[in-house]
Amino acid sequence: MPQVSVIMPCYNAARFLDRAIGSLRDQTLQDWELLAIDDCSTDDTYTRLQEWSHRDPRVRCLQTPKNGGPSVARNIGVGESRGEWLAILDADDAFKPERLARMSALGDERRADLVFDGLIYYDDQAGRETGRSFREEGISSVTITDLIEAERPGSPLKFGFLKPMMRRSFITGESLRYSESLRFAEDFDLYARCLLSGATGVLDRRAWYVYTTQLGQVSGARSQGTRTRFTPQTRVDIMDRLISEYGGHAEPGTLATLRQGREWQVLYADSHRLGELRRTGRWGEFASLALRHPRALWRFVSRSRIFRTGGGGNNSAAGI
Repeated sequence: MPQVSVIMPCYNAARFLDRAIGSLRDQTLQDWELLAIDDCSTDDTYTRLQEWSHRDPRVRCLQTPKNGGPSVARNIGVGESRGEWLAILDADDAFKPERLARMSALGDERRADLVFDGLIYYDDQAGRETGRSFREEGISSVTITDLIEAERPGSPLKFGFLKPMMRRSFITGESLRYSESLRFAEDFDLYARCLLSGATGVLDRRAWYVYTTQLGQVSGARSQGTRTRFTPQTRVDIMDRLISEYGGHAEPGTLATLRQGREWQVLYADSHRLGELRRTGRWGEFASLALRHPRALWRFVSRSRIFRTGGGGNNSAAGI
C-alpha cells in the first residue's frame, strides 16, 4: 500500500503533464501512486498518460465514461486509491520536492485528517514563480471557523483554493466525496463538510504547492490550463446546503459562523451581479439591486475599474 495516493484529473492537459508528473518523480518521499484520470480529453492527454504509465508503474491511467468535470474525475481517483493519504494535483500545477514527505509527517505528528500548506503562485505564460500566499511561517489548526473566516471581505486568501492532503480513512469512513454537481468551489465544499464532520485540520504556512494563477502576474496573460468558470452564486448555494444539512445539530457558534459565511457570499454574488447588469445596460435591475443591497453597490463601485485608477493583477486565489 503506497503512503500517498496522488489524484490528478486531466482535461486537454497534454502540454502540462511532464511538469506535473515530473514533480512527483522528484519527491523526496517516493512511496506514492498517481491516479491520473482523463476526463474525455480531445487532445492526446490519454496517450501521454499511457506513455508515462509504461515508464513508471506507479502511474495509473483511468478515464471517465463521459466528460464530467474535476469532481467526477477526483471521485474516481478516490475510489481507486490505496494510500494512507490523498493528495490532489491539478494537471497544470506541480509539487515542490519535499511536499509529500513534509505534509504526511506533519499529519501523523498532529494526528490530523486534513493537512494544508501554502501556495506558490506560478505564471505559466512567463514560466516563472511570482509569489507566495503567506508571508509568515508557522503551524496552526484549521477549523470550520477558520475556513469560513477566510471568506470574509478583504481576506488575502480563501482557504478553498488550498490543496490539503487528506487522510483516506477519514474520507472513506465518513463517506465524503466531491459534489459532482459542482464545477466551481468544489474544494471549499468538501473541506467544509470534512470539518463539519469532525475532521482535525492543520495548516503549515510554508508553501510546497505550485499553483498556476488564472491571470499571470508577470505576463498579464490568461493561463492555458485553467478552465474554471467563476460563478459566485454557487458559493451561496453551497452555504445554503451546509446550513440545511449541518445546522440542525451544529453548536450555536458554528451555525452563526455558517450564516455569516452565507452573508458574505451573498455580498460577493450581488456585487458580481451588479457588474453584469452594468455591462448589459440593464439599469433598472441595477438600481433595484443597488437599493436592496447597498453594501454590494459599495463593493462593486470600490472594485470597478471605472471608479478607480491603476489596476494590478488579480490572482484567482484571492477571489472577489
